Amino acid sequence: MKRDTRVTARDSAPVPCWRHLVAQHARRAGADLPPATVEELALHLEDIHAAVLEEGGSVVEARARTMQALEESTLSVLRRHARRSQRPHAREADDTARAAEERSLHVSSAIRTALRQFRHHPGFAAVVVLVLGIGTAAAATVFSVVDSVVLRPLPYRLPDRLVTLWDTNSEKGLAHDPISPVNFMDYRALPVFESAAAWWRPSLNLIDPGLDPVRVNAIETSGNLFEVLGVGPQVGAGFPVGGPLFVRNQPTIVISHRLWRTRYSADPSIVGRQLNLDGTAHTVAGVMPAGFHYPDDIDVWQLLRWDLTEHSRAAHFMEAVARLAEGATLWQAQSAVDALGLRLQEQFASTNRGWGTRLIPLLDEQLGYYRPALMVLFGAVALLLLIGCLNVASLLLTRALSREREMAVRIAVGASPRQLVAQLFAESLVLSAAGAALGIAAAAMLLPILVNIMPVSIPRLEEAGVNLRALGFGLMVLVATTTFFGLLPALLFLKRQVTTELKTGERGSSRGPRRIYSILVAGEVALACALLVSSTLLVRTVNRMTSTPTGVDADDVLTASVQLPNGAYNRWRIVSDTHAAIIDQIRRHPGVVAAGGGNFLPLEVGWRVPFGMLGEPGPARPEEAPQAQIHSVSEGYFESLGVSMASGRSFTNLDTPDATPVVVVNERFVRQYLAKGPAVGQVLLITATNIGPLGANLFRLRPPRPAGTPPPPPLPPTRFEIVGIVRDVRNAPLGQEVEPAIYFTTRQFPFQELFLTIRAVDRASALSALQRGLEAAAPGVPYGTPQTWGGRFAKRTAEPRLLMTVLTAFAALAALLAALGIYGLFSWSVALRQRELAIRLTLGASPASVGRLVLGQSVLLIAAGLVAGILLIRGAEGALASVVFEVSPTDPGAAAIASGLLLVAALAACIPPALRAMRVDPVEGLRAE
Repeated sequence: MKRDTRVTARDSAPVPCWRHLVAQHARRAGADLPPATVEELALHLEDIHAAVLEEGGSVVEARARTMQALEESTLSVLRRHARRSQRPHAREADDTARAAEERSLHVSSAIRTALRQFRHHPGFAAVVVLVLGIGTAAAATVFSVVDSVVLRPLPYRLPDRLVTLWDTNSEKGLAHDPISPVNFMDYRALPVFESAAAWWRPSLNLIDPGLDPVRVNAIETSGNLFEVLGVGPQVGAGFPVGGPLFVRNQPTIVISHRLWRTRYSADPSIVGRQLNLDGTAHTVAGVMPAGFHYPDDIDVWQLLRWDLTEHSRAAHFMEAVARLAEGATLWQAQSAVDALGLRLQEQFASTNRGWGTRLIPLLDEQLGYYRPALMVLFGAVALLLLIGCLNVASLLLTRALSREREMAVRIAVGASPRQLVAQLFAESLVLSAAGAALGIAAAAMLLPILVNIMPVSIPRLEEAGVNLRALGFGLMVLVATTTFFGLLPALLFLKRQVTTELKTGERGSSRGPRRIYSILVAGEVALACALLVSSTLLVRTVNRMTSTPTGVDADDVLTASVQLPNGAYNRWRIVSDTHAAIIDQIRRHPGVVAAGGGNFLPLEVGWRVPFGMLGEPGPARPEEAPQAQIHSVSEGYFESLGVSMASGRSFTNLDTPDATPVVVVNERFVRQYLAKGPAVGQVLLITATNIGPLGANLFRLRPPRPAGTPPPPPLPPTRFEIVGIVRDVRNAPLGQEVEPAIYFTTRQFPFQELFLTIRAVDRASALSALQRGLEAAAPGVPYGTPQTWGGRFAKRTAEPRLLMTVLTAFAALAALLAALGIYGLFSWSVALRQRELAIRLTLGASPASVGRLVLGQSVLLIAAGLVAGILLIRGAEGALASVVFEVSPTDPGAAAIASGLLLVAALAACIPPALRAMRVDPVEGLRAE
């Protein structure tokens, strides 16, 4: 074919003879190209020239663009090599160095070509980079959080050897109960433990001259806690290293760096100072390092003042941490603890029957719900990133298939498969690098904002940041996406043998690419389905949690704790009268509807004690005695929380210490123990061993008994008449059943700590009543942070609600990406099958049948993706089971809802291509081919 010069329709500037130009360029480069190759390359240059003119460019611009393409072709490389070989004094380079130089030239040329192509198609490049950037930003952000919270070791000595100890009782459905101090001392002596420490949580008021009294978070701990953890004070010596576990008459404390800085202005002379805690002077022995608040937001560590062995095995109120001995595994330690627990059940059946102890790694204990939640979230963001990658792969595949002629020309002019793969890899590298850089930059800006606005307190979250590990994660994403995006189109083209297709002119042979495209989109549907099912499970979880009946109607009721210090309030009657006076002053305030108080709030577990019933025979063995929780509440407590009486009466101000001892029981108590007859009027027999009227007597011990002396006789039981039955108030964490409960009146059985409950017309009135009531009845006594009951309950469900919100957002984005992928697939499929659809219509097929054909194929593809997504969820049941509440990971309702939503979205994406297929003009469709 001879092409000399011709005149364009747009202007009269001559167009060069491309065949002559290519041949001339080849001769200058020293390349001997066959005529067929020269002809093919000339046609390619002519196409580039015509495309620029069609886009509105001038002949000068078209010529410049074409010459640039010719200069950047492989002929340029040949020319540079020819010039270097003609130098008179050039030495022949080493074969290895020349090969490396050629590779470098090929790579740099491929990258320059990729950048030029994306400059010519900025819209396509922007979409790909944006999708990759969103996925990488989400993945890098979540990875940084997971790395800081879950993967990074705890800041203690050999943290992997630290475990916590919790009591369990399968008969009572308890899997995470505080440990008995006497049992703890037995477990501590096991050789599988190097050391162990235990503590309980008193409520303390810190009173300094000239400063407002405040409540402080504190624990009273054995003296070896810091040794077990391997952390020492920043200032001072702290508790004696290797010293006793307790000291009776030397009140000693260690304070946090935060308290030292904020309340005492980081005064270095703080060590040795006397601080007033609940009316008792305590000597400051040290200040812990900044950020140390173990076990959770603690500001004061008080040295234990009583012997752990001089208590009751039935009292479960302590927490403990132990360090495994060198060489001991968690499994070995748990086996040793289980064996000892069985021996204790046999030896002390009255207190230990049914009780065991469970070991939990310290990191798992501190993270609690967050560890499985973050791992589920990390899995979800990985699925989202994968969906984005599949979507980008679909876009790149579509673009690659539109470049068949270009690739055919490259192969025709002598490009090797390696060069073709290198070019496609260079293009994917440019896109992936830009997307990864955008994502990492977005994560670096987004992460500090998320940390500051996080509605819940996640351990170690404040330490999260985009560090070298996060950058390494971004690099891993870059390598993976580059490999995937570059490899898939390259393999497709090599398999299709595009040079043959170019010669035959067949354009309808798209079965192979369409199959690959279908697999990609089905994968998107499967991953989106998995995310939608997971988010639906979390939605159902939160709904179950928020709809779980608590027995109270008190969202706007204000709650705050008050702790009367030992010094001035050390007698039963003083505590009882002070509590009554505080509540009476609060009731008098304008706007207050009802007010009361109790030693526990709903969802909290009270002390469990055995009891008997007057007129009925006692148990054959002490361990068979029935047990119930005990709560101490004031008159007005039930009314303030919106709890009604089922029968009988509630407490009144006439139930004084001098009156007949009375109690109220809940409905669960009646169903379990008094189902045979009327409950009101029955008399309970209660001996509260080691639980005195002040509550502090729970830890106030009898003097040591000399060896060989008999134990003192048991205290005679006290008779309490049941005067009322109250509706069940949930007295266990969410997920556990309501337990039988006995309510005492604070006038007859007061505790020093009281949670006030104030129902008022608004929060301001309730808060004002609280402040004035304390000023009038207990001046100088601080109160804890006031919160509405609705706010407290919201904190109980904050973790799953947060996870639900994030997963729902991810699922919605995944469904959108999947719908876009389906739309792109079928739009491209209809365009490629235009000839086939035109033939069908020419042979008599109706447009409706053509539309049904396209929709039918889409339904099969979507159904396959949904099935794969359900199977994927089945494989993740274990992870999901740890974050859902009263919902099965295989819940068919969640699967049905998620599948239905995704099916609707996917079908909506299929409708436009189906309508386009129905409107194909047979004449135009056949003419296009």
